Amino acid sequence: MLADLAVYAASYRATPPAFRRYLPAAMGLWARGRRQARAWAPHLAKSRGLIDTTIDDIGSRRTVVVLGSGPLFDIPVESLCRTFATVLLVDLAHLSPSRRRIARYSNVRQEWRDLMPPPDGEGLGFLAEIPDLDWVISANLVSQLARAAPLERARAVVDSHLDALAALACPVTLITDLEYRVFNRHGVLLDSADLMHGRQLPRSDLRWKWEVAPFGEEARNTRRVHSVAAWPDWREAAAPG
Repeated sequence: MLADLAVYAASYRATPPAFRRYLPAAMGLWARGRRQARAWAPHLAKSRGLIDTTIDDIGSRRTVVVLGSGPLFDIPVESLCRTFATVLLVDLAHLSPSRRRIARYSNVRQEWRDLMPPPDGEGLGFLAEIPDLDWVISANLVSQLARAAPLERARAVVDSHLDALAALACPVTLITDLEYRVFNRHGVLLDSADLMHGRQLPRSDLRWKWEVAPFGEEARNTRRVHSVAAWPDWREAAAPG
């Protein structure tokens, strides 16, 4: 508890006032990730591994932008910092443990931005202002944007983010959860939801399960499992035909 309070206090001081209201949710994600380190490990390893291997396919390595960098659980930030001239981490909140992790690198910076598409946020328009942008990574972000939107706008938020990524002039890597399912201890399906809200995505050979909430995390006798898919080259995958 004291450690959590120390992280919150340090993060609060470093956060621009307009973004401090997002710290409680960020703290919740960070705390859950620590509690469920074993359950989350396969998902995080696959996410980091995909990014690590995709680095080899990026010809020019000036600037990489990570959208939804969060607590950096799923981001091999050390590899990015060693490979790219500039690494830009973008999210609503950046907690002090992530700042400590990148402190030894002079070529990385964190930016606070609301990536919700307009009119609720600024979307991805700021990327056009980065002249040496060579790679964009959207890391487990799009479903979170949809979740934060009013239900009637959730599909539009998914479409806007994915279409904006596909329209970029540089390589784009997308990692996202597609749906969740809730099971009881007998393996009976109790609930499910389409996190893409009806958006049909191209086929991906990179798919896996993420046990977001094992038994006891959200309820004693239920577990929630997400289906995840990834596209190393989202622009190519999303291209018509």
